Amino acid sequence: MSKDIEIKKFNSNEKARRYIKELGFNLKDCHCFKEDKSFLYTKKFSKQQVYLRSTYDFFSAGSMEMGTVWTVQQF
Repeated sequence: MSKDIEIKKFNSNEKARRYIKELGFNLKDCHCFKEDKSFLYTKKFSKQQVYLRSTYDFFSAGSMEMGTVWTVQQF
């Protein structure tokens, strides 16, 4: 039985972190090297996790503008 991983994209780190906080997750670990940044969030007394990472991608599907996009994966 496969489970779909929910992926959301944000244009700013602040919006992504606010979304994660609203879900009730707390920061567990982070890895930052130059412009590559990734953060792992967990819920207390639960196996649920959220992975936040920065990527260089298009801001939206119909846009030609590129920049840092924050991707949130919940699993």
